Amino acid sequence: MEIDFSVSELEVLSTALTRLKFEDPPSEPFFGSHYFAAAHDRILRSIITASREKGDLGRAARWEKWRDWQGREYERTLIFHYATALTAWPTWSDEEKVEFLRVCAAPFTPGEADLNSLREEIDSSPQARTEGEPNQ
Repeated sequence: MEIDFSVSELEVLSTALTRLKFEDPPSEPFFGSHYFAAAHDRILRSIITASREKGDLGRAARWEKWRDWQGREYERTLIFHYATALTAWPTWSDEEKVEFLRVCAAPFTPGEADLNSLREEIDSSPQARTEGEPNQ
C-alpha cells in the first residue's frame, strides 16, 4: 500500500511529530518507540528524496541540516532526564543503552560519540535510578 502526500504535507506532519515527541514531559508511548522513530525517519527521507527529485536542493539541504544533533541541547536534556528516571536503565548493556538513546533522539542524528557521551553522563549521574529502586 502506498499513501501519497505532498512534500508540504509531509513537512507539516514531521513538525507535528517532533513537537509531540519532545513535549516536556516526553510523550508516552512515543518517546522511546522504535516504530515512531522509524516512521518519522521515513517521512524525513521522503521529504529529502522528493525535494531532490524536484530539483529543490535547498529544501533537501535544510532538512538534512535540521536533523543535525549539534546544538540540540533542549532535546539532549530531555533525553537525559527521561533516561535517568528509567528503572530498567541499569539493567541494559551499553549497546542497548546507546540504541535506546538513538531511538529517543530520532529524528535527529547523533553520532556514536555523541550517544556514548550521553550514555556515560547518564550512567554516572546521581539522578540515575539504581536497580530495584522504586519509581518516583
